[in-house]
Amino acid sequence: HRDNDQGYRAAYWCPGDGGGTNIDGPSVADPETGFFYVSTRAACSSRTIVSGEERDADIEKPTGKTMSRWASLRSDQVRGPDGLPMTKPPYSHITAIDMNTGEHAWQLPIGETPQRVLDHPELQDLDIESTGTGANAAMLVTKSLFMYGSEASDDTPMLYFVDKQTGETLGGVETSERTRYGMMSYMHDGKQYVILQTGPKVTALALYDD
Repeated sequence: HRDNDQGYRAAYWCPGDGGGTNIDGPSVADPETGFFYVSTRAACSSRTIVSGEERDADIEKPTGKTMSRWASLRSDQVRGPDGLPMTKPPYSHITAIDMNTGEHAWQLPIGETPQRVLDHPELQDLDIESTGTGANAAMLVTKSLFMYGSEASDDTPMLYFVDKQTGETLGGVETSERTRYGMMSYMHDGKQYVILQTGPKVTALALYDD
């Protein structure tokens, strides 16, 4: 902790303190293969801490009672030169763990390399493999596929489909908004549906009828 010129107490954390992976990228397991799929990311952030009374004054409709002595005013992402991430890529990835052996079966970056990284002038002559977006991924495994929600390089929300045993990306489809937290799948009248949490709403996907 340290006191700055405004009297705030700033607490710095590394890696990021924006919440555990279990919140926005909960792990999933496949009982058929014995694989356990884990979403991980590397990040650094700083959080500015102020007195509870000062935080109350910043709230439009406070409760009228100060609940804690200290509270968070804001959180800022710590980045390196020219806004690039502080860590080496991949910034986030999915790991498939074979629970029968304890070995990592495969690993892949989450989503695609952000456009700001692709276009960075200092990186144009470098052969950089896919970095991943830096965000965790909502994931789902079915009898035939592994799928996860992320973003393309241009920030287009996507649902990606992966061979659950090899980690090969098989394709993807655009979604209305980025998928967060979790997803589910079920069968109804012989058709399979995939349900995504997309922003403030729920999105249902299904294959076209023959």
